[in-house]
Amino acid sequence: MKIHYLTIGEVAKLSNISIQTLRFYDRIDLFKPLKIDPNNQYRYYQNTQLYYLDIIKSLKYLGLSLEEVKSVLTLTPEELVNYLADQENRIDEEFRRLLETKEVLKRKKEQIQSFVVESDRMHVCVKRMPAQKIVKIKTSNISVNDIPNKEYGLISKVLEDMGSVFDTLYGGAYALRKYESLEDINYDYLFTHAVTDKEIEINFEDVEISTIPEGEYLSITFALKDNAYETCYQKLMDYIDQHQMEIEPIVYDVWMPINFSASNEDEFLIELKIRIQAT
Repeated sequence: MKIHYLTIGEVAKLSNISIQTLRFYDRIDLFKPLKIDPNNQYRYYQNTQLYYLDIIKSLKYLGLSLEEVKSVLTLTPEELVNYLADQENRIDEEFRRLLETKEVLKRKKEQIQSFVVESDRMHVCVKRMPAQKIVKIKTSNISVNDIPNKEYGLISKVLEDMGSVFDTLYGGAYALRKYESLEDINYDYLFTHAVTDKEIEINFEDVEISTIPEGEYLSITFALKDNAYETCYQKLMDYIDQHQMEIEPIVYDVWMPINFSASNEDEFLIELKIRIQAT
């Protein structure tokens, strides 16, 4: 390979790196010229040094700091292969996290669209819903009038261990039947959605990963005030009777806050949904 010298200006032009940056790289001992003219302090580089600039640019593209770049440049080829494999795994993990973040955003948009923007509240409709992965905790003495902060706190801990986030949509499930009052309705389990595919060992009693199956659901949405819950629950019962529908006798009670500031008065929207049996 023919060797010839380049000025700092030529290196800057060929590498698309500013002269100021090349001087800074020299000061921090990251990328130094082959020689400096003692008379005028002009920096001179070998053309083969451009290869190392490409490596520096590639490592910076991976998100490494300049100190990390300096450290990587001291590795042997075998060590560099292992290091790059670790970086590849890190990127895969970050890509997974970004996909989950996108799924959270998508779900949040759909929630707001379904709960808040929809004008057809307190009317039964049929919705097609995809399968939804959930983290659920079994319960036995929590009614729909209770605020299960302790249980949702535990679910939040499980989600954090999974590397996921807590969805602001909360839920519970209970048996479909005739109740005398809301106090008689006790959840079989509470849940929230999980957007991660990461598998972990859950070390909490009565907590597990499950799925709400895909399918068509009877759905009714309402603001939680006055006797709206009782009214809408009865509308679902009446709709099932009137249409002689075969349903799975589980009510999914899903709710979300619609005041997003803690300083505002509590206000929640509820969706009750029941899966229609496939024919």
